[in-house]
Amino acid sequence: MFYRDGILEKCSLLDEGDLYHGFSTREGGVSTLPHTATMNVAEGHGDPHEVVRENIRILASTLTDGKWDERAVVCAPQIHSAIIRPVTDTDRGCGVILPHGGEGDGFITDTPGILLMIRVADCVPILYSARRADGSPIVCATHAGWRGTVAGIADAAVKQIVGMGGEIDSIRCAIGQAIHDCCYEVGEDFREAVTAAQGQSFADAHIRFREGKLFADVPGMNRTLLLAAGVREDHIDISPACTACQPHLYHSHRASRGMRGAMGALIGIR
Repeated sequence: MFYRDGILEKCSLLDEGDLYHGFSTREGGVSTLPHTATMNVAEGHGDPHEVVRENIRILASTLTDGKWDERAVVCAPQIHSAIIRPVTDTDRGCGVILPHGGEGDGFITDTPGILLMIRVADCVPILYSARRADGSPIVCATHAGWRGTVAGIADAAVKQIVGMGGEIDSIRCAIGQAIHDCCYEVGEDFREAVTAAQGQSFADAHIRFREGKLFADVPGMNRTLLLAAGVREDHIDISPACTACQPHLYHSHRASRGMRGAMGALIGIR
């Protein structure tokens, strides 16, 4: 179940004592531009670096009850890929106060003290937790735009978690707020691309005609791919919130026609 906790949204699946996690909204930051106010965690949308950094500091501090700040956060330019980068102690602050360590659309770690952050404004944020046989945690965060989704970023995340010793039955996935099929109108070229990547039955299940138009369910695509990768059905939760339906609360690229900021999805090991 997803629920509100101050300026953050959280998922009860990831409420584990040794983890931090949260999804930001448009609220709680210091951005003052009309299209980024008040919480924007990405540069390139009009906010100066110091404003973006302060927003990230606020999120990190709020999430950790003041224990960590922006120096614990790792982020990078996102390219709609299935690239997930392992990070360790030396990566703390990369993409915020230090140069980023390379483009990609996800991070994975078993190192405490790091907050993995991906950024979204309609695309699907997914936060993952898992356990090794000895109980030690592994966490992952991925940015799943439709291209990354059909390229298999969810499957790639599961494989990397298992490759690091995570037990498949322990994997829990929170699919955060994103644009839903109520608002995500797409074209025939979209359906053709999804069909080419994942097959006709997959496309038919997640892209539907309504009133003569095509609408896509990208959160549902990721749920299907996670199930196919071996994640338990009861270990996957999808936020019911559609970003395009509520542009006053969430940044939405579609609803704003590109004039927007970005929200963050963060997870880390205490």
